[in-house]
Amino acid sequence: MTTATATQSELLEKYLRDSHVLNLATCVNNRPSNRDVFYLMPDEFTNYIYITTPRNSNKMAEIEANPYVSFTTVPTDDDNGVVTSNKAQIHLTDKAIDDVLPLLDNQIPEWTEVVGGAKETFVVWKLEFESVKFFGNQGINSVLIDDQGVVTEEV
Repeated sequence: MTTATATQSELLEKYLRDSHVLNLATCVNNRPSNRDVFYLMPDEFTNYIYITTPRNSNKMAEIEANPYVSFTTVPTDDDNGVVTSNKAQIHLTDKAIDDVLPLLDNQIPEWTEVVGGAKETFVVWKLEFESVKFFGNQGINSVLIDDQGVVTEEV
């Protein structure tokens, strides 16, 4: 493996920061399910993002039964950038929704308005990915990401 160019790393981070909606796919007992969810980026780029979901949702039960998931972000507005991975795992964090409220207010200002009074029923999940593909107007890239957010090219 060789270290990826700054352009790949910057482009991946840009695509993740410019979307904030992804399609999350789960599978339990050979029954696939997918849905669109909001996601949050930590302040520092790394190999995970946060997802919020109501505590008693079907999605939560599916994730608890099988933490291996795949995802695809909604394309970005300016360059159709998409990030996708089928090598991801998701786990419940010990964070309360108020712990990530600054990220929500900064990245998805409409989130609080959308969920309204149900905010306290939401939990925070950590979606970790070991590799992703990303593509848009600039072409296709396939990379590995370590837990420090260091991007390397796949060979």
